[in-house]
Amino acid sequence: MAKLLIQESNGVREFELVDQEVTVGRELDNALRLADPSISRHHAVLRRKDGAYEIQDLGSSNGVLVNGVRLEVSPLKDGDRLTLGQMQITFEDPAPASPLGTVRMSLEDMAKMQAAPLPPQDLPAPDAPTPAPVLAAVPPPPRPLPPPPAPAPRPSAASNPAPDFLQPYLPPVPDDAQPLLAGGGIERGDFGTRFLAWLIDAGVGLALGLVFFVAVAVLGAVSKGILGCLGCALYPLVGLGYLVFQLWCTVVFRATIGKKMMRLRVVPEANPAGNIDWGQAILRYVGHLVSGWLACLPYLLILGSERKGFQDMFSSSIVIKVDR
Repeated sequence: MAKLLIQESNGVREFELVDQEVTVGRELDNALRLADPSISRHHAVLRRKDGAYEIQDLGSSNGVLVNGVRLEVSPLKDGDRLTLGQMQITFEDPAPASPLGTVRMSLEDMAKMQAAPLPPQDLPAPDAPTPAPVLAAVPPPPRPLPPPPAPAPRPSAASNPAPDFLQPYLPPVPDDAQPLLAGGGIERGDFGTRFLAWLIDAGVGLALGLVFFVAVAVLGAVSKGILGCLGCALYPLVGLGYLVFQLWCTVVFRATIGKKMMRLRVVPEANPAGNIDWGQAILRYVGHLVSGWLACLPYLLILGSERKGFQDMFSSSIVIKVDR
């Protein structure tokens, strides 16, 4: 029987598909209810047609992904991975085992077969010795199954495109961290954790600026102000370079240094397993600027149930917690 394997915080829940049509959503009137904020009230429907199932998006906010691809309607096969909002679901529909062949026979026919004499050519001669019984060939023992394949090695620092001195502070590519699950969905970063990550990133930028300022002051004193004036002119480029570095880290690694240390990742809201693009990264920065202009009050939105700040809403991205 076909079923769904739903990954939840306390394990995997099985849901057998016994009806021809199964609706999925957050409301109580759905056959399969998923109580997660990323799930729409009526998110999707699974239908059985001609002995197979298909899934259809019911105009949900976060869409339906089948094996990582967002689709409106898609047939399903055994082993397909479904992503509804932040919920990860596996569809299972194993092929039924072939039944053994049977022969039906009436009692009269069975009695005739048991009472029928042997054919003349099969009867032994009167004085011939009784032939020795022929032993049936014993089938060979079954061959042992091959050992299961070794698990794929985790990405190492060699797959990290960052400079060597930064590799311990940034995730590898691809990232081997696993999202933390809570309440039937992926756990999003809370206000305190995200604030500490921001403090770390700001501290790194402040330290770089202080080192550059001291270097400019020393060079200015040695060169009687000539190199000092040049360094002051280049000072804004240092800040711009650090900003571009943070955007690059977010696009490539899904995390800045602060977010990596606090076990956070920035991912697209519609695909928590993917990476945001440069456009989304820039929109996040614009959202930070707007929040700063509004006395940082929009950051208090992270305290809400969905844990989404203005920069998250503006860029269609979210911040999630991971295990490393």
